[in-house]
Amino acid sequence: MTLSFPLRRSLLLLGLCCTTPLLHAQTAATPVEDTRSGAALPRWEAGIAGAAFTVPDYPAADEYRSLALPAPYFVYRGRVLRADEEGSRLRRRLGANLELDLSGGGALSSDSSGSDARRGMPDLGYLLELGPNLRLTYPGPAHDSAVVVNLPVRGVISVGDGGLNWRGAVLAPELAYRADRYLDSRLGIWLSLATEFGSGALQRYFYEVAPRYATVDRPAYDADAGYLGSSLGLRGAYTLTPRLRLFASVRYYAYSGAANQDSPLFRRDDGYTAAIGLSWTVLQSSKRAVDIDP
Repeated sequence: MTLSFPLRRSLLLLGLCCTTPLLHAQTAATPVEDTRSGAALPRWEAGIAGAAFTVPDYPAADEYRSLALPAPYFVYRGRVLRADEEGSRLRRRLGANLELDLSGGGALSSDSSGSDARRGMPDLGYLLELGPNLRLTYPGPAHDSAVVVNLPVRGVISVGDGGLNWRGAVLAPELAYRADRYLDSRLGIWLSLATEFGSGALQRYFYEVAPRYATVDRPAYDADAGYLGSSLGLRGAYTLTPRLRLFASVRYYAYSGAANQDSPLFRRDDGYTAAIGLSWTVLQSSKRAVDIDP
């Protein structure tokens, strides 16, 4: 997995600043309903969330970190701009089942001094992703469910490792199943199968060992572009009260066959991430959200 833990709403302000004429095209509107109650959802919500999670230092690392972080959060359900449970994105409906997004994500930094594999090498910075995503959505087999295909291509930059640096690009197709009312009207789930391919620059950032950082146990290595890994994930959210929600996620990664599995920094053929937390909505708008019709 390129990104250890998604930073779901970090690109909202950027999205507001870079809305394009294409995304300003006129569209019809329908209310966005809460599938648990049938009521229209607020246009925006603001609150506080806290989460504990476990992530690897980088893809195919054999060392993990466990953290607990409180943070404010903001949800916006505009016709074109969205920052919600599925991430921060700009949207343009192209047809009944086809939508164009401008979406993003990110990953936490990693201190190389605390990693046996990377000790003596530069730290890995925070990663930010941004790029277009073509999304196909079809009705699922159950009521209030959907099958979703995402085809994103994103550029990657790092922050906090000597400035702002370009780290290449990632192609990350995903097949997902979403059920807004699973077993219980208050439980929503998202099951996804994804695979990732990284550019040469991104693969070098994770797996290359320059001669000056080579040791007896860590020989020099030139990384190549190509397959990064695949993953299977499950996340869910349970509404405890209208303003309090419990959420959790787990994802398993398979790196066998990756382009750089011969790198001395490639330490495991599999891995995982896990998270659990609570979100509390403190403020919300009186205006209701509307969606875009094709």
